[in-house]
Amino acid sequence: MRSLILGLALAAGLAGAAAAADFVVVSSTDPAIVRGREVASGESLQIAQGRSVVLVDTAGQVTRLAGAAAPVRAPRTQLASVNESRVQVLKLLVAPARVRRAAPSMDKVCPDADLSKFDGIVTVAQVDGCLTTARAAFDAYVLNAVGPEAP
Repeated sequence: MRSLILGLALAAGLAGAAAAADFVVVSSTDPAIVRGREVASGESLQIAQGRSVVLVDTAGQVTRLAGAAAPVRAPRTQLASVNESRVQVLKLLVAPARVRRAAPSMDKVCPDADLSKFDGIVTVAQVDGCLTTARAAFDAYVLNAVGPEAP
């Protein structure tokens, strides 16, 4: 009986982990796939031919998927690399900027982090008042990783 309960608990835990998002759409030339969408490891995406989608995983790996007649699969990731809090930070980085209603505080100091590295960008993005700085660094990071869109 005890092993049955442990087995069910393990199965439920693995099912929850499998349903978690592993990637976030950073950019898309296909209007059917929106920026900020969560994508699971191995998920099939129907990307129109001639269109592309750029994904970033929670470790900062950037991947461009090109459209084809058949659905395109997102890369497979290891369960150990899934980090739900990083998925939320990625979604903040790609979300539309909000309009500030109050004057910005001049005493805010963003952490001294290497903004050319993914971990540094994530660190800065989590500090109140530093999201704009992190977004600019993130856009440069992604462009550096995949290059500009081919014509």
